[in-house]
Amino acid sequence: MPYHNIDAAFRSSKVNECYLFVKDKYVVLNYAPGEKKKDIIKGPCLISDGFPMVAKMSAENVIDCAFNTHHNEAFFFFEKQCEKIDYAPDSTKSELLSGPTSIIEAFPCLDHTVHKDGIDAAFLSTRKNVYLFKGHRYTRIDYVHPDYAIIVYRTIRKGFGSLLGTVFESGIDAAFSSHVKHEAYIFRGEYYARINFGPDTLDGDFIVGGRIKRIKDDWPALHDILHYE
Repeated sequence: MPYHNIDAAFRSSKVNECYLFVKDKYVVLNYAPGEKKKDIIKGPCLISDGFPMVAKMSAENVIDCAFNTHHNEAFFFFEKQCEKIDYAPDSTKSELLSGPTSIIEAFPCLDHTVHKDGIDAAFLSTRKNVYLFKGHRYTRIDYVHPDYAIIVYRTIRKGFGSLLGTVFESGIDAAFSSHVKHEAYIFRGEYYARINFGPDTLDGDFIVGGRIKRIKDDWPALHDILHYE
């Protein structure tokens, strides 16, 4: 069992690279689909060093959730607040683009959803859509549209049939969209799954490889930051 869980994640603009956040630290690693995740590209680093703007919304320099948008930009979330940043993958000079502000100020459409009080995990669906998770519920929104229109708001059980009977049907700790179309990685506790979320398809979602797996077995690069015994 890991001593820590993955708190947040997002896909880098660099192919097969992602950022993973654990407590007040983060790593950048090569997640190459189908391969063992053994190559750390950067880190572990303190969030306060790589993303000093996080201190504006989190005194502990931790985040709950993140998702990438276009170019080198991403949204960071902590409790009821969020920031938009340029994470500058080729330098150490990340930049605050907007915020911190409340989630409902940034995404007004979430005012009557559970997400106004915080977001646990998120991943991109398309260039304009993102899935947001909180507890056993999720929302899919158009984050590019000025009104950030809600496309779907339902329970994970109803929207992701492949996750029924798994630890993920009641919640997701962290997630990021893969560079492979319609695929994402989701994490909870000691488990992860690589899923094809099949937006707007007749076939629906499915777990790539057919089952969820233990992070310890396939992500050796994370052993130290997760403090496996």
